[in-house]
This record gives sequence, C-alpha cells and structure tokens, in this order.
Amino acid sequence: MRIADMLISIAQWLESPNNEAILLAEYDDNCLKVVSESCVAASVLLKRAAQTVETIEPAEESKLTPQSLDELSAIADAFDASNDPNLKKQASVIDELLLSIAAPPDFFNKKEAAEDQRIKDLQTKYQNPSKELASLNETKKSIKDIDNSGMAKQYNIMEHALSTRYDPDHPGTMVSRVGDGLWLSEMTKKTYDYNNGFSLMDGSKVPGGNVSEQSQVDQREFHTIFDTREGRLSGYNQ
Repeated sequence: MRIADMLISIAQWLESPNNEAILLAEYDDNCLKVVSESCVAASVLLKRAAQTVETIEPAEESKLTPQSLDELSAIADAFDASNDPNLKKQASVIDELLLSIAAPPDFFNKKEAAEDQRIKDLQTKYQNPSKELASLNETKKSIKDIDNSGMAKQYNIMEHALSTRYDPDHPGTMVSRVGDGLWLSEMTKKTYDYNNGFSLMDGSKVPGGNVSEQSQVDQREFHTIFDTREGRLSGYNQ
C-alpha cells in the first residue's frame, strides 16, 4: 500500500463516529467533545500530509507485468482445455481482457471505423452495378416513353365513356349494337363490351360499367312522413 493511501485510511477512521476513541469517550460530554475535535483536527492534518506525500512518493509499480500476463494466459488455456462449459466461458472472458490490455489505446476506435467502412464498401459494391445497368439500358428514358405512350394506362370508371355509338379506337366510325352492352365496330369488326370492360388498340384498359346507373332516381314515398305509429300499426293489421 502506498503511504498516501494509508494516511487517508487513517484519517477516515478518525472521522468515523464509530472509532474506538469516540465510543470510549461517550460516558462524558466534555471528554467526548475534546476527543471528537482532536480526531477531526488530526484527520485534516493527515489528509494534508497525504496530498504532500502523493507528490513525493514514487508511482506504484504496475502489477501488469509480462510474467503476470503469461500466467493469466496459461490459466485461460487450462480453462479452455477443460470439459467444463463455464470454465470455457471464463477462458473467453480472459482472452478478451488480454486483448484489451495488449491493444493500443485507439485500437477499438480504429476497429469500429474499419467495420463501418467495410459496410459502406459492401453497400457500394452491391448498389453500383444496378445503377450502372440502369444507366446503360437507359431505364429512366424507357419508363418515361412507356408512360407517355399510354400503352399501360388504366382508366378509372367514368374516365372513359360508359357507352357510345362510335368506335373508341376510331372516332367518327359508327358501331352497331349486337347485345346488351356489346357494340361492333363497322371498320374493324371488333366487339366492345362496355359491361365487362375492353382493351383499346394502344393497350389501355377500360373498366366495365353500366350507363343505367347514371339515370336511377331514388323514389321515396314522401306521404309517409305524415303517418303515425298507431296509423301504421292499424294499417298493417287490416
């Protein structure tokens, strides 16, 4: 033990209300006062002396010597060679401690930075080929051309006529009715099914619908608003 540590330990004992001197002096208040004040004063002096000695006393030699580390490594090897799972776990812990002690101060920071850089490199490695391929095939331009062509357009209900007497692909060309919601183009002989939907020549999809839904009127019997509960019940019984 270092001298400074010993002096501080003694000072703490003197300050404690449970040291023997104070306990023995409790029989008399005056005696207890003198002993307590003396112990506190001595404690202050010892702490000052410990601070002074701390600057004079040489640093304590580290217990982490090459020999002690070799002995600890031998213990880890013995634990690892055993058949006890708990001892093998302790061997792994000792190995981690030995690596931490032997590593440079910035070892873990550098290791963590290297792992982060490795992840970024892998992300770049797997992302760049897809970007290069998209650029080589002009994917963005192709998508734009497809969108502008209307070949993949999907009409919503009411965005296209629910029924018409003209060919949807050839405006002005008459069509003839061949069934319920079925119309035949006079030019192309193509049948357009407005009930179930159909495809235009440009690839657009027109959903099915029924024009009759536009003209349905909700017929309400407004005279019933003047009925009473008794009148309705009597009417039902007749």
